[in-house]
Amino acid sequence: MMKAINLLGLTIAVALLLALYIAKTEAGKAQDRLANLQAELAEERGRINTLQVNVAHLEDPEQLRALARAYLGFEPIRPNQEIGLNELPSVTPETAAVSEGPAVPQTASVRRTGGRP
Repeated sequence: MMKAINLLGLTIAVALLLALYIAKTEAGKAQDRLANLQAELAEERGRINTLQVNVAHLEDPEQLRALARAYLGFEPIRPNQEIGLNELPSVTPETAAVSEGPAVPQTASVRRTGGRP
């Protein structure tokens, strides 16, 4: 009877040691995974900061002005190009109808070549 109790106690001790070893190994793997995830998170935050700096640079008015000059040929308005409201020509309905040119017939249709209907 005593041998059976000793054997049962030894079996329980071995089972507990095995469970402790498995738990310790799993905890170590979880800590390694957590460290890797934290490093990856720090790297992603660095990328986000870099992108935010790039967006701020691209949205800078001076940068946009330089791009508009270089690629679109835009230039600032010269003072001789500006006119006041009182200098605008006045348009009456009669003169607007004459200056529009020929009227478009009501039966004209528009065809779409792509996109949504």
